[in-house]
Amino acid sequence: MLADCAVPSSDNFSNWDAASISSTNTLNDGIPSAPTSQPSISLTGADRGPSNGQPEHFHWDRALKESFIFLVIEQAWVVHTDFPWVVSERGVPFNHYWRDYKQSLERWWEVGWSAGENPMYNYVGHPIQGAITEYIFFQNDPKSRHLEFSKSKEYWLSRVKATIYNGVYSTQWSIGPVSEMTVEKYGSNDRPPWTATNAFPCNPKIQLCYWGVGKVNLVMTPVGGLGWVLAEDWMDKNIVRRVEVRTRSRFLIDATRCTFNPIRAAGNILHGNRPWFRFRDVTDPNIVPRD
Repeated sequence: MLADCAVPSSDNFSNWDAASISSTNTLNDGIPSAPTSQPSISLTGADRGPSNGQPEHFHWDRALKESFIFLVIEQAWVVHTDFPWVVSERGVPFNHYWRDYKQSLERWWEVGWSAGENPMYNYVGHPIQGAITEYIFFQNDPKSRHLEFSKSKEYWLSRVKATIYNGVYSTQWSIGPVSEMTVEKYGSNDRPPWTATNAFPCNPKIQLCYWGVGKVNLVMTPVGGLGWVLAEDWMDKNIVRRVEVRTRSRFLIDATRCTFNPIRAAGNILHGNRPWFRFRDVTDPNIVPRD
């Protein structure tokens, strides 16, 4: 990611609508925040607001498109790493789809918390997935995309809304019609359970078995994702902001942003922006502009 940040160039920071720019939170410790008045600039592009002067609303079409792209990327990795199970029934993906899906849902309801996966997947990987989903929400919500870490009602309400959006996406990923269940056949009779040591076979009558469909991910993805976002928001305000006002180096600013907000950088890429993009680059005159 830092390699991407090494060559800053002219970004499409102009692709924002002036009507969507509103006052941001006042930062503590003398760190300048975005101005409270709207700059007089002409903006065009994919993020521009309505040209008829109407208030800008949530961009559902673009948010769903970005979420679908993210889902395709994730499922492509699943197919790559677990291909034998994807085509385990006569070499045909989704063969006996409804039968296997019903079996998976029934087993998911019966089993407990753990899915029997590497804890790194459950307690690190899924929160990262959730954080990316929340950034998709922020970048398509004109009320959220400019907000920085604060105690304000507006800030926390935006994070709660993003967590709900995250929860819907993660539920689809875990137990939905195009989920790990239906693609990798977790919980179906076609994919046998494994032991705590990842050994096959596992006899549920005499051993503790895992099916890959525990309830852990339905909780950890939205809750852990929210925690990850809050941590990156805090670092963006208390670390990145300090660097921005104390250096004239765009390289250092961009590298710091990518280092302390790596998941936001991934969300920026999904939205069609540079990894180091910030909405305040358009609104804050204190930030060093690019040549």
